[in-house]
Amino acid sequence: MTDEGALKARIEELMENLNYYLRNYDRLIGIGYRRSVLDAEIELLKEELKQLTGKQ
Repeated sequence: MTDEGALKARIEELMENLNYYLRNYDRLIGIGYRRSVLDAEIELLKEELKQLTGKQ
C-alpha cells in the first residue's frame, strides 16, 4: 500500500470510529461508559483527523 493509500485508509478508519461514537453516544453511556472518556476519545479522533487532512 502506498503512503497515499495508507493515509486514506487511516482517515477512513478515524471517520468510522468517530461516527460510531457519535451515533452511539447515549447508548454507550447508558451501558456504563464514562462520559469523560467518550468525550476525550471523540476529541482525540477529531484532532487526528484535523492533522491528517490539514484542516485547522
